[in-house]
Amino acid sequence: MQQKVLVAAGNSVGMFYTAPEGTSLPSYPGEAPSASWQLVGDVGEDGLTLTLPSGEVIRNWALQPKRKINTEPGSLAVPILDTTKKVMETLFDADNVSYIAATASHGNVSKVKLSPDVSAKPAAYLFLIKDGDTLCMVGTESGLITSIDDVPLKGTEATIWNTAIQGDWTFAHDDGQIASGS
Repeated sequence: MQQKVLVAAGNSVGMFYTAPEGTSLPSYPGEAPSASWQLVGDVGEDGLTLTLPSGEVIRNWALQPKRKINTEPGSLAVPILDTTKKVMETLFDADNVSYIAATASHGNVSKVKLSPDVSAKPAAYLFLIKDGDTLCMVGTESGLITSIDDVPLKGTEATIWNTAIQGDWTFAHDDGQIASGS
């Protein structure tokens, strides 16, 4: 009997990708992302939290639903585990990140401008999920990072960039059951 309960774990060969806004998502979860997609990094152990779009239902005098007005787009909460140049460019836009190559006196240095007017531009986002033979993806061709929670910088816990990304999300699920040859 096929398992129907999904335990969503990150795909160990790449979990979080970004591409220019409008880049097409893969056709199905097992398809390799096109060359436009760049690996950003790992997602923390709390995984992804998908919040579906919400809205208000307009009812007539007889309380029958007549129309729904969307008030909030869908969003994805993402605990980004890595602190790399690519993560900083994704979160704060590449224009706000400078890079100095390693020398004999210091390692590779990334500097990020952190001010109220700094934000990432709209982009495409893709997250890959695996559970045994089951593959899933959650992605948007046009998403916007709308918030980054407080970032812990302490010796007793990992630095995690808890990020919210709004967009029109697509969830695709491949149960891994390959059709027998014909």
